[in-house]
Amino acid sequence: MSNSPNNQPPRPPAGRPPYTGETLVMRRVEHKGSRQGPPPPPSNPPHRATPKRRRWPLGWIALGIVAIVALALGFGYWQIHRLAQRVVVADPRGLAIASPLLGANILVVGVDIRRDHPEEGIRSDTLMLVRLDGMGGWTNLLSIPRDTQVDLPNRGPSKINAAYAYGYYHATELYGDGVSAEQGGMAFAADTVSRFLNFEQRGMRVDYVVQIDFDGFAALIDALGGITIDVPRRIVDNAYPTPDYGVMQVIFEPGPQRMDGARALIYARTRHADNDFGRTERQQQVVQAIVNEIQQRNWFERMLLLPRLLDAVTQTGDTPAILTTLPLANFDTLLAMGRLAANLDPALIGRYRIEPGTVAVRENDTNLIWDASDVAALVNRWLTPPGEASEQARVQVLNGAGVVGLARRTSEELSANGFTVLAPADAPPGDYPRTVVYQAGNAPFTARRLAQLLGAEVVVGKPAEVYSEAEIVVILGRDRTP
Repeated sequence: MSNSPNNQPPRPPAGRPPYTGETLVMRRVEHKGSRQGPPPPPSNPPHRATPKRRRWPLGWIALGIVAIVALALGFGYWQIHRLAQRVVVADPRGLAIASPLLGANILVVGVDIRRDHPEEGIRSDTLMLVRLDGMGGWTNLLSIPRDTQVDLPNRGPSKINAAYAYGYYHATELYGDGVSAEQGGMAFAADTVSRFLNFEQRGMRVDYVVQIDFDGFAALIDALGGITIDVPRRIVDNAYPTPDYGVMQVIFEPGPQRMDGARALIYARTRHADNDFGRTERQQQVVQAIVNEIQQRNWFERMLLLPRLLDAVTQTGDTPAILTTLPLANFDTLLAMGRLAANLDPALIGRYRIEPGTVAVRENDTNLIWDASDVAALVNRWLTPPGEASEQARVQVLNGAGVVGLARRTSEELSANGFTVLAPADAPPGDYPRTVVYQAGNAPFTARRLAQLLGAEVVVGKPAEVYSEAEIVVILGRDRTP
């Protein structure tokens, strides 16, 4: 109950402002000479700016980037050096002069060696030459059939795949004390291939050798996480050899498919569905797929691959699954590999094969005797940087659209655009909704330009049920009808 009359609120003491319901900030007044307290806050404090974040100088940032790159390169070189210590062996023929950076010939030997059954002997199932030019950023492949006839010392006419075994068992006799069986086999295989291709007349030789066995081949692909192969046609092999000396049936359906190491090995070795020439074509396709798998990774991912590759090639025991005379840790080799990794298009790898239709051949029992002049001409192309001019590809157009005269008119159009065209024909019976360019031979540049002109897709390999001498076969589909 209020003491003020008429229920009025009490007046504030004299000297105080009336109460308005707002909070008042009282200022303490200090008398002169009294103890000084902290200065009172201003009634309207100025806006305090947000403190600026500390910025790193550009020089420090650049230095950090350089340090990271240096660490990555150091890690990569350390891994390559470890790999080289395990797989690089001396060449008993002497040091190679050729540099992988400026151009070198590398022989890849796929060996069939069963160390748990030495009585089975050893042989080379694959002989593939790689022309590597790091500065130019290109590489070509040349496959030599294993039944090719050559002359071996003390044996006379023999299959070329026996050269590795001869050097393996006569390493000391051929190259002196301290040479291992593997070194002898690699060196003698290289010498034999050099003689067969008349490299001495060209002032060159097989410069380096890479030997890989079946286990190493499969382990290498597994270390990559598998590869993708576009199988051009159905393959059925009812007599594929098994490790226990039996046989089994293997089937590959056409089309792109992912393969692990074991499956890719079967694909590269099977031959009963066609012949040894079909097998060499598949082996080159696998090499191309391996390069493509590496190219799809960035530099950091490639660095992480190195430890897995090291484990893959050394997990088979005392003798690594891969041996080579190529000095992997040398500067020019590393620079050549780096340039190829940056510039090489796997689809444009030159793929050459000594085979009927390309090289004239006659038979001596099961041995193949190739025409020397044709082989020399093929080697000339193999030594030439890839390009449409060097491919000399022939094109044959097949009519799959059912329109009379379509293949002839298309052939005339292609001829006017500078293509070398064979006589047109009809495609095998079937449904062809779209036009397809089949790269049956080594003509990736020609196939690419042809596909662009026709608005078609490129398939590497020969079309099913088609026999043609052309390096490129075009099957016209319904999309080409007027």
